[in-house]
Amino acid sequence: MPRRAHARACALTATSVVAGLVVAAVPAVAATAADDAPATPKNVILLISDGAGYNQFDAASLYESGTSAHQVSVDPATGGVAHAPATPGQVYETWPVQVAQSHYSASGRAEYVTEKAWGDFGWVASGATDSAAAGTALGTGVKTNNGMLGITPGGDELLTVGQQAQAVGKKVGLVTSVPFNHATPAGFIAHNADRNDYQGLATEMIDSGVDVLMGGGHPLYTDAHQPREANWTWISQHDYERVSTGATPYSFVDDTADFEALAAGTAVPDKVFGLAQVAETLQYNRPGLANDEVLPHTDPANDVADLDTLALGALNVLDKGDEGFFLMVEGGAVDWAGHANQTTRLIEEQMAFNESVEAVEAWVEKNSSWDETLVIVTADHETGYLAGAGAGPEVGWTPMTGTAGQLPDLTWHSGGHTNALVPVFAKGAGAEVLDARADQWDLVRGAYLDNTAIGETLFDFLGHGERSSADAVALEATVAGQQADGALSLSVAHSGERVAFAGSGADLDATLPLVTVADTRNEVRAQGRGWTLAGSASEFVAGNRTLEAKNLAWTPRIVRSESGAAAGGRATLEGPATLAAADRISRLGSTVVGADLDLSIPAEAAGGRYGSEITLTLFAQD
Repeated sequence: MPRRAHARACALTATSVVAGLVVAAVPAVAATAADDAPATPKNVILLISDGAGYNQFDAASLYESGTSAHQVSVDPATGGVAHAPATPGQVYETWPVQVAQSHYSASGRAEYVTEKAWGDFGWVASGATDSAAAGTALGTGVKTNNGMLGITPGGDELLTVGQQAQAVGKKVGLVTSVPFNHATPAGFIAHNADRNDYQGLATEMIDSGVDVLMGGGHPLYTDAHQPREANWTWISQHDYERVSTGATPYSFVDDTADFEALAAGTAVPDKVFGLAQVAETLQYNRPGLANDEVLPHTDPANDVADLDTLALGALNVLDKGDEGFFLMVEGGAVDWAGHANQTTRLIEEQMAFNESVEAVEAWVEKNSSWDETLVIVTADHETGYLAGAGAGPEVGWTPMTGTAGQLPDLTWHSGGHTNALVPVFAKGAGAEVLDARADQWDLVRGAYLDNTAIGETLFDFLGHGERSSADAVALEATVAGQQADGALSLSVAHSGERVAFAGSGADLDATLPLVTVADTRNEVRAQGRGWTLAGSASEFVAGNRTLEAKNLAWTPRIVRSESGAAAGGRATLEGPATLAAADRISRLGSTVVGADLDLSIPAEAAGGRYGSEITLTLFAQD
C-alpha cells in the first residue's frame, strides 16, 4: 500500500499453516441414493446404563480386569490434562464409533460449556438433568424440563421414537432392571407432566401397543423376591389384573423359568408383558444394601432373571416377522447406586449391564448382522459424581485406579445427578451418522453430540409411514443439516503489491496491508483450538548491503472481529511475532487485522533501495 513514491520498498508474502487438525467426515443424515450414503438399519438396539458416566463404566472394568479406558487427570487451575493409558475392557470399547454426549435439560443449567465443566470442580454438580428430561431427549430429540416425559416445557405432546417405529410398521420393546414404567423407558413411548405418576404411566404404556414391556414393579413381591401383600405403587390393581389375566394382547410372564424360556427362544409369543418378581429392582435393592465395602456378589442374589436374560427374551419376541424393530434396554439401577454412593452395587449393576451388551452383540452376530442392525450403548446422565482418590475442588480430577478382584480406589462427590459428559459407543448399520453428528468439542473427552442428536438420528433411520390415503402423494426430502468441516484461512489485501516506506532519516514508516483471518471450522475440526497469526521478516537487502530484520517493528491493531480476537503487542520482526490471536470462543468468523510498521535506520547504514519480506503464518493453537 504505497504512501510516497520515493520511499524504499518492502515486499510482503503470506503463507497459511494449520497444523494438528483431525478432519471428520460428515455424511448425510438421511438415506439417499448416493453410493456413500450411510446404511439405514432395519433394527435398532439402544442400551442405556442409567446414571453411568465414564467413571462408572471404568469402575466395573477395574474390578473385573484391573484395566480402564477413560481415566484422566485434570488440574482446573492450570488447565493441564493427562490421559491415563487406555486398555479396552468391554466389547463396546472396541466398537468403531466412540464419542461423548451432553444431556442437560431445558430447565436447570440448560447448557454444557467445556471450559466451565473442567475449570470448576463444582460446576457440573448443579443444575443437572433428571432421567425424565434425558429420556425424553433421547426418545423424542427434544429438550424438556426435569420431571416431564414426552411433552415440551409448554405442555405440547411430542412424537416419541416408539410411536414412530410403530407408524412405520416396526415392533417396539422396552426393557429395564428397575420398574418397567420408570422415567427412561417411559421417555420412549409415554407422555406425562409428572414422571411420578407411575400408575398413569403404566396405563399409557400398556395401552400403547408396544410389543414388549419388561422390568420390575411387581405388586405381589418384595425386593428380596418374597411374596407380600399387594402394593399398587407402580401399577394399579386394575392394570395388573388386565395384564395378568389375559385381558390385553400381552402374554404375561413373571416366573424366572418363563423368562429363561423366552431367552432360549422356546414358545415365543407375539407380545409379552414381563414383570419380574421383585418390588422395584432385579438385584440392587436385595438384602445387604448397607454392605457398601464388600466385594460384588457377596450378598446372595435374588432368584430372578438377569437383565441379559430379559434382553434376549425381548429380542426373540421382536424378531418374529421381517418388519424390524426398536429395542431399548436400560440398566436402571446403576443410577440408584450412584444416588446412594454404593460402590459394591454400582459395580454389580454395571457388570450386569455389560453382560446384557455382550448378549445383544452375540444375538446380532447369530440371528442378524451388523449390516442390518445398529447397536448403541450410552447413558442418560452421570449420577454420584464419581472420581479418583483425592479428587476435589482444590486438586481437580484424579484417575481411578484398582486391581482385578478388588474395589477400585475412588471417591464420590454428590448424591445427585451431574452434567458431566457420558460416553456413546455404536456399531452396525448407520453408526457413522452418530460419529458425524458429534460436531462439538470437549477439552477432555473430545468430540461430543447432544442427547437430542441421538433421538433425531433414530427418527431419521425410522423414516416415514404409509400414505394417509390412496389420494395422497407421499413426499420425502433429505436436508443436509450437518455443519461442514470448515477451514482456517488468511488473505492479504492488495496481495503482490509492494509496501513502500515513507519518511527520511533514521525512522521510516508504512502500513501493513489488511490481513483477514476466516475461521469457519466446526468444533470437531478445531478440537478446542483457537488460532494465532504471526509474522517475521527477512533481512533488508540492497545488493550486498543489508539491514537486520530487528530494525523492523510492528504495532498490530484489530480493524474488526466478529468474535473478539485480540491484537498482538508491539514487537520487532527478526523472529516470529504475534499479529493477532483468538481462543476457542473468540476464533469464529472473520477478523481483519492491520499494523503500523516502523523501520529504524542505523547511523552506519549505507544508502540504497532495500527489499525484504514479511512472512505471515496462521496456525491453530490451544
